[in-house]
Amino acid sequence: MSLELPVIGVPPSRTAPAGAALLERRSAEHPSPPPARPGREPLRADAAGPVVLVSHGFQAHYELGFANGLAYNRVPVTLLGSSTTLASRLSPGVTLLNIRGSQDPGRSRWRKLADMGRYHLRLLLQAWRLRRCTFMVIGMLRPEWLLGIVEGLLLRLTVRRLTLTVHNILPHDRHTVLMRATYWLIYRIPHRLVVHTEATRRALVERFGIPPGRIVLMEHGLNDAVDRLAIGREQARQQLGIPPQRCTGLFFGHVSQFKGLDLLLDALPQVPHFTLLVAGRCSGDDYGRAMRARLEALVREGRVIWLDGFVDEDTVARVFAAADCTVLPYRHIDQSGVLMLSLAQGVPVLATRVGGFTEVVHSGNGAFIDEPSADAIARALQRFTGERDRYRRSEVMRTVERLQWRRTVEPLVEWLREEGGRPASPGTPAS
Repeated sequence: MSLELPVIGVPPSRTAPAGAALLERRSAEHPSPPPARPGREPLRADAAGPVVLVSHGFQAHYELGFANGLAYNRVPVTLLGSSTTLASRLSPGVTLLNIRGSQDPGRSRWRKLADMGRYHLRLLLQAWRLRRCTFMVIGMLRPEWLLGIVEGLLLRLTVRRLTLTVHNILPHDRHTVLMRATYWLIYRIPHRLVVHTEATRRALVERFGIPPGRIVLMEHGLNDAVDRLAIGREQARQQLGIPPQRCTGLFFGHVSQFKGLDLLLDALPQVPHFTLLVAGRCSGDDYGRAMRARLEALVREGRVIWLDGFVDEDTVARVFAAADCTVLPYRHIDQSGVLMLSLAQGVPVLATRVGGFTEVVHSGNGAFIDEPSADAIARALQRFTGERDRYRRSEVMRTVERLQWRRTVEPLVEWLREEGGRPASPGTPAS
């Protein structure tokens, strides 16, 4: 799953100071969980025992939805977060321990290394202190051999139960023999692996030999943390400098090779009456530098509008308000946070037939790009330009109502409840 969005929510100047002290708090600013609809009461998970979410600072919107979804279903949650955690939006049922502290990108390299070392020591101390809890690792850091294998084994030997959320079978653009061997080991350490798509579950079984009984499939929740703006499309376009009548597609998120922006740019000459809005930073590798040069040239030609660098939440909502569609020309992916954000904003998507996209996208909320190629993308854009008026935002949002976090976590809550009365297994890696 790709969740590499632009940095949003809190600009760097407002992050907590480096070396922030351990903070323990229970958020009281978020309203209580909404009442359940008739016939859909929150699952009773009292017997499951408390849960500790370990996000490693992974995407603030994802950790927010995951934590609040569990809390809605009456699971006691402790979130081991950071300065980027959206603390004021956490449910009152979530306790936040800010053990990672500042993630200010302006820190020196040595300060970052020192902060990272302190963080992992604090994590292991919290694992010992909260060892009777179920630990759920919902994000992973590099290097995998150290944090995935060594730290994973230490957690497995310490805590009551351990789960790992598998966002992608292998890291993006690192599908090597070494990575496959590393993840073969990593996937055997936790008691359970949590996946968001059937495609990921099947790959774990077929390619990595994981027993199906060790996998919990829960769909990815909607990114509904970004509030929609109370403005229309024309006003949003005026603020962004987009011609009001032109069909406009949005490419949103960090620009990396697997996301296929180069293919989308190659397709633009075949769709002359189409405007592309790009909101995201380019990676620092050769691909990112090449894409930066291309984007700058297309901006000068008036074919592309590019929001580079920091994007606050109002601007995120504005670009989705201005777009007719979100374009996801990905070469490979398991599941995407950008997809969930777009659908939550009521914006239809044009997506390649890869990974979990085929499990969410359909004619009611978008269309498929036949293959990750410039010609196929151009054909999809041309078709969409002719039929864009048939999509209504309210109808697009209605197609994914089932993906609210309080519902998507239910399979995980069921597993917690079933396991609540059973003794934990010995602290040895699973077969």
